[in-house]
Amino acid sequence: MSSSTGIGIANLPNQRHKIVAKQGAHFTIMVVGESGLGKTTLINTLFSTELSSAKDYRRRHVKQLDKLTE
Repeated sequence: MSSSTGIGIANLPNQRHKIVAKQGAHFTIMVVGESGLGKTTLINTLFSTELSSAKDYRRRHVKQLDKLTE
């Protein structure tokens, strides 16, 4: 069968693309790494929006350093 008919195994990726384009898709992404490496920036850049706001972790590190110097 021809791929232009939209039927057959060879056309499955095209069929899936059409379904996702019409209905959207739900998925989960896990990004792992130390704080301050740009994980939030990466996700926001990939989706061209601010899905999650960046947090300021600088004060947290200061608290940790204070505990080390006691």
